[in-house]
Amino acid sequence: MTNLYDAFSKDTSLTKDFGFSCITKYQGKTILFDSGSNADIFKKNSSKLGIDLSKIDIVVVSHGHLDHINGIDYLLQINPKVKIYFPYDIFWGAPVPFDATGQEQKVKDSLPSYMQYFDGGETKFIINQSGRFWNANIEFVKDSKQILPGLNLIATSSQYMGYFSCYPGKSFVEGQFEHEKDACNNTNLPELSLSMKTAKGQVLIVGCSHTGVENIVKQTQTVTSDNIELVYGGFHMLPFNRAQTVELVTLLKTDLGVHRVAPAHCTGHLAFKILHDTYDSNYLYAGLGETLAY
Repeated sequence: MTNLYDAFSKDTSLTKDFGFSCITKYQGKTILFDSGSNADIFKKNSSKLGIDLSKIDIVVVSHGHLDHINGIDYLLQINPKVKIYFPYDIFWGAPVPFDATGQEQKVKDSLPSYMQYFDGGETKFIINQSGRFWNANIEFVKDSKQILPGLNLIATSSQYMGYFSCYPGKSFVEGQFEHEKDACNNTNLPELSLSMKTAKGQVLIVGCSHTGVENIVKQTQTVTSDNIELVYGGFHMLPFNRAQTVELVTLLKTDLGVHRVAPAHCTGHLAFKILHDTYDSNYLYAGLGETLAY
C-alpha cells in the first residue's frame, strides 16, 4: 500500500496537504482508495510516485467529504470507465426514495392539475440522480459486500457526522435519516472501508473513521469472521483528549486484538504518539509516499 495524499511525509519532493488517498494491489487488481482534497495535488503526487492512474481497476471512496473525493475528477479524465464503489449517500448521487405528499394530503385536489406534481399522479417516487460523477461507472453501496474473493467493502455509518437537522413531521426521505428523538444532527454519514484477506488476517483500510475506528473493526470482524492483522489510514482521533485516546487505543489492541496499526491523515498528533508508544514495533509509519508491504 502506498500513501498518495497526506499532510506528513519524509519525502520533501511530494506536496503535503490535508486529505487521504492510497493505492494497493490485490489479486492482480489495482485499487485506489480515496483521492485527496485537491485534484492538482493528487495528480502531481501520483506522477512523482510513478503511479499510472489509467491502470486502476477499482476505486473505493470512503465517504463524501472534500478531503477524500476531489481527485476523482482528475482520475475520470484519464480513466473514465473505472469501476467506483461509493457509499449509499443521496447527496452524491444514490437513488432517493422521496415523498412529496406533504401536509394536508387532500389539498392538492383543490389545485388545477398543472399545479400538482406529476399532474396529480403519485407523490411517492424514486429520484434517480445523475450525481456529481455523471456517466461514471459508479455503484452506491448500502450494505457490506464482497467484491472479489477475500476483498470486502465494509459499510458503516457515523453517529457523529450528518447532513441535516430535523424538520417537523415525518422525514421526507424515507429510511435515510432515521434517528432517535432529539438526535436531530445524528443523520448517520455513510462510510465505506476496505478489508483484504491475507494469510495473517484482515488488512483493513479506513478513510476517516467517522463511524469510529473501533466500530469499523468490529463490523469487519462480523463480516469476515477473521482477526484484524493491520488497520491502515485515518483513525479520526483528533477530537479526543488523552484519556479518551488511551481508552480507544487500549480497546483496539487489547479487546479487539488489532495486531498492527499504520495511522495516517486525521488520526492526530496525540494519537500518533499514544499509538506509537502502545504498539511499539507493530506501529508502522504511513506518511505520504510511504509503501507498506502487508
